[in-house]
Amino acid sequence: MSIIYTEKDKCKSCYACVRSCPVKAIKVEERLAQVIRERCIVCGNCLEVCATGAKKVESDTSLVWQLLSQSDNHLIAVVSSSFPAAMPEVTPGRLVSMLKKLGFNEVMEDSVGAELIGREYKRLLSNQVGKPVLSSNCPAVVNYVEKYYPKLIGYMAHIVSPTIATGRLIKKHYNPRAKVVFIGPCVAKKDEARKPNNRGVIDAVLTFAELKEMLLAKNINAENEPESDFSGPTPDLGRLMSISGGLAKIAGLSEDILKNEVISPNGSEAVSKILKEFAHGEINAKLINLYFCNGCVGGPVIDNDLSIYRRDELVAHYALRQSDPEQTERDLKIYGDIELGRQFVTQNVRLASPEDEGIEEVLRKMGRNNPEEQFNCGACGYSTCHELAVAVSEGLAEIEMCWPYLHKHMQETQEGLIQAEKMTSLGQLAASVAHEINNPLSGVLIYTQLLAKKLKSNNFTADIALDYLSKMETELNRSTRLVRSLLDFSRQSVPEFWEVDINEIIDRSYDLGIHSAEMQNVQVFKDLSADLPKIVADFGQIQQVCTNLIMNAIQAMPGGGTLTIRTFLEDEQVIIEVTDTGVGISPENMKKMFTPFFTTKKDQKGVGLGLAISYGIVQRHHGKIEIITKEGEGTTFKVHLPVRHEEEN
Repeated sequence: MSIIYTEKDKCKSCYACVRSCPVKAIKVEERLAQVIRERCIVCGNCLEVCATGAKKVESDTSLVWQLLSQSDNHLIAVVSSSFPAAMPEVTPGRLVSMLKKLGFNEVMEDSVGAELIGREYKRLLSNQVGKPVLSSNCPAVVNYVEKYYPKLIGYMAHIVSPTIATGRLIKKHYNPRAKVVFIGPCVAKKDEARKPNNRGVIDAVLTFAELKEMLLAKNINAENEPESDFSGPTPDLGRLMSISGGLAKIAGLSEDILKNEVISPNGSEAVSKILKEFAHGEINAKLINLYFCNGCVGGPVIDNDLSIYRRDELVAHYALRQSDPEQTERDLKIYGDIELGRQFVTQNVRLASPEDEGIEEVLRKMGRNNPEEQFNCGACGYSTCHELAVAVSEGLAEIEMCWPYLHKHMQETQEGLIQAEKMTSLGQLAASVAHEINNPLSGVLIYTQLLAKKLKSNNFTADIALDYLSKMETELNRSTRLVRSLLDFSRQSVPEFWEVDINEIIDRSYDLGIHSAEMQNVQVFKDLSADLPKIVADFGQIQQVCTNLIMNAIQAMPGGGTLTIRTFLEDEQVIIEVTDTGVGISPENMKKMFTPFFTTKKDQKGVGLGLAISYGIVQRHHGKIEIITKEGEGTTFKVHLPVRHEEEN
């Protein structure tokens, strides 16, 4: 697994990591952006831009807790020289005490390693004639050169980083049996410590963020701790290594552009451009001091909002306050005799350029094969449509990462689904109509056949014929009512608006239903507001709605009950409430209440169009129907109608 990895559940396919990755080491597969270990240089850019926290760093905290728990270990914490910028609220002396309280036996600064390599760079450059040197302090830069610019390895300074130099100093001279834990702002240090040539030099790596979590777990606070001193050799200007230009200062070199001795590009974009120009022979400075961040003080896991300039200032002030050049010289004479050389490994991971035909095919599928169609919006994480097409051809990306393509694809899919839904609805409607009409027609056919048989028999009488004809008439009338209801539903006639009195409509609807109520032992109560304002509506259509609701309520109480009809004013709307004490409506049926041909009525009492028609009428009056129900206790249909209609204005 890569030092940096993706938590699948948190990845939201925003492609911010793709945009920020300088080497495109992010592979998108099934909308999940995952780090490609072989291509990753562990710069940490993706960590900083991942708003959902999907990008994670492999943690050494469990290992450090284990080391702390083993009493036979002599544990030394080596703190990055960037600590004043990473933990500005903690004084250096109290940081030492906090680490010792956590369980470390000693605390040292990696600045002593910076002192050693600063002198080594000075010797290298004094003997180097005409050949520029690329610094090798930043492990992310080293990874970048080894993987993407291996032909520049010959220009790299074969000098270890301050971290490895300090680790070697401890393991060779200071305390060979000690366990060393490096604490810093950089995730690439975790990768550096695991490289074959460095194994055993640094035993674990913590970021400052991980250290804070461990201190919090043990409830260790700076204000409760005394001032203590760092152990080991005393550094001087080596404390400046973590800021831009620090190496030049330590090595005694000038960053004056006129002298053309040192240039210090910072940040992934600057480093990428400088290395590209350097590979083409366009850069000739004596030393190119490269940092993938803005110096180590800009490390991806420093979790405060201070500007780079303020962080530089904090580190510089600390270095000036603690400066003791003479003591540094004395200490380095004792501990300075260590090997600082290193080797580099060619890891060329650049992919072979895909064929132009393959790229063109991807662009064609995206609908971007013409230059004027290539918007280069960057939403996919790539700067141009062509770059995305190349990545797709290389197997690093998916066409669906292109938002314009995805939007068009979704539109086509949505249109297909809508059309399919329409056809499904049409099929359901046709099946329902066929079923409802087929039943009475089948009855007519049966009685026609029976009548024909009776005509041939000896016992045929006029009474039998009239009985059969009456039954046939009933079935045909049923078909006629169905067709009429269907026409009413489909016609959706435009309402004829004029001022109407809702209470008058309720009274007429009540008169039509009172006989049915009496037949089913239903008591009816009317509670009509006397001062209800008139509304602009179609009298006949609203009466149809009220009649449907009243008749439905009565039929919902086959064993008798109470029907309450109310009208009142609420929020500039006239409300009609029809409440029954019937069986109520089940949750599964609630979703179908306004669906054409859906009915719970048995024995052919309805065809399931009444509520669908009522719903359409109320909508055309810019109102709404609300259903309040509880199984076994009854149902209330609440019709909202605006007092004034838009067409009046």
